[in-house]
Amino acid sequence: MHCMLDKLPLELLEFICDELETHDLASLLGTCRQTYHRTIHRLAQRYSEVHLDFSKGSLNQIHAIANNEVMRQQVQRLVVMAPEPFLGRNLDWQRSAAGHILNPLEVPTIRQFRNDLVDKLVNCRSFIISPLGSHLAPEEDNTDAPDDRHFSPDDAASILLDIIADSALPVKLFWYGRGTNYNSDIMNIQRLPKALFTSPRFRSGWGSLTNLHLEHKLTPNNYSFLLNMLLNTPNLRKLYLSLAPKDLAIEFYSHVAKSDALSCVLERISLCYTAIRPSDLMHILSWSRQSLKRLVLTQVGGISADLPQLHDHLISYPCLENLDFRMCQ
Repeated sequence: MHCMLDKLPLELLEFICDELETHDLASLLGTCRQTYHRTIHRLAQRYSEVHLDFSKGSLNQIHAIANNEVMRQQVQRLVVMAPEPFLGRNLDWQRSAAGHILNPLEVPTIRQFRNDLVDKLVNCRSFIISPLGSHLAPEEDNTDAPDDRHFSPDDAASILLDIIADSALPVKLFWYGRGTNYNSDIMNIQRLPKALFTSPRFRSGWGSLTNLHLEHKLTPNNYSFLLNMLLNTPNLRKLYLSLAPKDLAIEFYSHVAKSDALSCVLERISLCYTAIRPSDLMHILSWSRQSLKRLVLTQVGGISADLPQLHDHLISYPCLENLDFRMCQ
């Protein structure tokens, strides 16, 4: 069989590869060395986005990809979106008295993951944590692990943030929030690293961020952490914020408006399902007057009466191309 494949024109062989499911394509690569070298790039292209659930199996899969010189060049993003009962399986997680995972980088599999990410997956600098609801895995619902001990999306975020702090990893995208059909609260501050923003290496890596997506329920406990996540991003270009409840969100944006640490090169700002004072919104936008290209406001409370004034305010923005206001109150 492999002799026949070797005689096919490359264009035809690549067409066949594109029609195969990933599992079948991987089997095709294994038919012979010549076929492998002619088609490995077609398989690699399917791994620009790799899903990760922090189980031992998924971390070993990433290790295998990292050790393949062709495939590792294609990986751009790591996505954590498995149902919670599937997260962190087959690994022994120890917790500190403060509640976060104790020394995660000393766990051999996580240390291996850290090294793969830093040294081999050099194009992978985007991380998406958008978990699915646990009801999608009913067979795992009766796990014996107590709620305060099971591996959560916040634990996944904590490990990634620890890796950034340890290696000054220049992250590009960090998407952290609720996923489809996910009803539990995200961002339990007890699960997240302590004193993160005092680390020079973390601030160096986090300072490279160009795209930040935060979708959270604000609480007095996570308020400062979220504020620091936003105000330590001097090179940010795209920002999505969905923060509630209304009263805390208004206070949050007031702090942002008064800060001189907000990025002044934002090109896209999206505020959704939140609330803000019109004066604070216009002050925040003014920081990026010379760069702002798109503004999206979706179900934002507190600004409906001032939308005409906001339109007039934005006329002078030289790069603004698109305004999208939906159901603002």
